[in-house]
Amino acid sequence: MEPVKKFSPAFYVVIVILFFLPFVNLSCGGQTIMSVTGFQLITGTEVNPTGMFGGEMNSSDELSTDQKKEIESQPLALFAFVAAIIGLIISFFKMRITAISNIVVSVAGVVFLLLLKVSLDGDADLNVSGQNVITLDYQFAYWLSIILFIIGAVVQWKIFTDEGPTRLNVLN
Repeated sequence: MEPVKKFSPAFYVVIVILFFLPFVNLSCGGQTIMSVTGFQLITGTEVNPTGMFGGEMNSSDELSTDQKKEIESQPLALFAFVAAIIGLIISFFKMRITAISNIVVSVAGVVFLLLLKVSLDGDADLNVSGQNVITLDYQFAYWLSIILFIIGAVVQWKIFTDEGPTRLNVLN
């Protein structure tokens, strides 16, 4: 487990990188209409929905639109991103006392991402003309972020429960 402890900051670096990859795809009838990255969820963005063949949708398409769709900034995505950065910083300190705070940060990151999913599912207009034709598809980057937060918490728990010398004992 010692080599995993040395690479524990890498888990959080990967989580930060994953925020720049697609987190959610909005699909209609199996066709992806738009894709949103984790960073776009943090900052908010305007997305131009695409039609069946990759062009912009027009009034003859089932989901007509003459304007760009605005995706509002999601505070829960920001909180999860900040948790990843804090986890990265804290993970450089291999002390038992900081490990417990990193466990809390990692668990908070998982909770924020799960609450983000609940929030997006609730905000999405999934009912078009009485049929559930629009779906939110959570992508690999979203799920991997959750898994890496959990792995980061487990590694920090291992550091916390390790009976080896603490940083203070080494200095004495």
